[in-house]
Amino acid sequence: MGIPLTGSSVASTYTGLLKNSDNSTVGASLKAISDGSGNDSALQISSVAVNTTNDFSVNGAASKFTVASASGNTAVAGTLAVTGVTNLSSLITSGAATIGGALNVTGATTLTGNLTVPGNLAVTGTSTLTGATAVTGTLGVTGASTLASVGVTGAATVGTTLGVTGATTLAGDLAANGNTTLGNAGADTLTLNSDNITAPNISTVTVNIASDKVLITDASDSSKVKVVTASSLGISSSNAPQVKQTTLTSQTTITPTGGSFGTEITGLTTTITPRSITSTVLVTVTICYGAAPGYSGTSCFRLTKDDGTQIEIGYPPSNPGNRQSGISSPSYYEGASGEYQNSVTITFLDSPATTSAVTYRINIQAAYPAGSAPVLINRSFLDTNTHLYGRSISTMILQEYFA
Repeated sequence: MGIPLTGSSVASTYTGLLKNSDNSTVGASLKAISDGSGNDSALQISSVAVNTTNDFSVNGAASKFTVASASGNTAVAGTLAVTGVTNLSSLITSGAATIGGALNVTGATTLTGNLTVPGNLAVTGTSTLTGATAVTGTLGVTGASTLASVGVTGAATVGTTLGVTGATTLAGDLAANGNTTLGNAGADTLTLNSDNITAPNISTVTVNIASDKVLITDASDSSKVKVVTASSLGISSSNAPQVKQTTLTSQTTITPTGGSFGTEITGLTTTITPRSITSTVLVTVTICYGAAPGYSGTSCFRLTKDDGTQIEIGYPPSNPGNRQSGISSPSYYEGASGEYQNSVTITFLDSPATTSAVTYRINIQAAYPAGSAPVLINRSFLDTNTHLYGRSISTMILQEYFA
């Protein structure tokens, strides 16, 4: 407590009195406060403001609140409560800082230490994180984000589009449950280093050679995968390998004859036009037949072409002892019943060496004796259309193979 002026004269105490430096009243202009001897203090007052020309402090030596006049540095020893808007051009906290409301930073902010966000962190603008960043709660980013490096040790969920402009390395498994697009330009490169690539759920479809496309690796272009039409591979509806079939369902009776080729089984012929001069044609013929009772004989089922060429293993005219002239030589004996049916299958891989139409035929040639027993195609002898005996069919199938 100061010394009171009680009982003191003005002459003895006026030097300790405080006044304006020009001895006038307080007005709108700041004026220094001086003592009665005219010594100015650091304090200036007016009717609208208070100012100090030197350092400002609260509680003296305890320095609970200080403002340095030379630098403007301010030290607050206690809690700083700000209920209104606060603009900080630079904020440095050496200890813990708690902000109960929203923190709005309009300028650049540098955090040299760790940033811990126990709750939700919402970033609405562009954010650049150059150091290690740990988010233990939910990170919601509604705007663009630039991440120079991201290390995720746990699960990460991105609810919207994730755009990564730099190189990205995924050391673990990648599961993409939705639509996935890789690359957005023809010059983008996709490299698959694995030799174990599976697509278990691809549907099985019928290939349309005229319009469907296939994937190939281009050996002349660093084995890049390219899409080409099936027709560009030389495979189309007009040049793919073919399969032809003829089915003989009618019943007929043939008496084998001798001569060069014997008697043709009418209706059991098939035509094919090879698509390559080096193609081979696999001929498969199945003939079902019966014979009249009491007859026995030997015949040859001969495979011939429409140009009169007999497909044979041997039988040169100059060597009649070589009788390998038939593809199949069945012997039959029906005895007295005539109720049985036989079958013979002929399989031969022919090389027609042409790209013109070729017709394959089946002939029955009598071998011995010349008047062999009649051959009943697709039925037995006792079959008189009473449905008591089963009937058969005979077929010829041609399959083309490229060399």
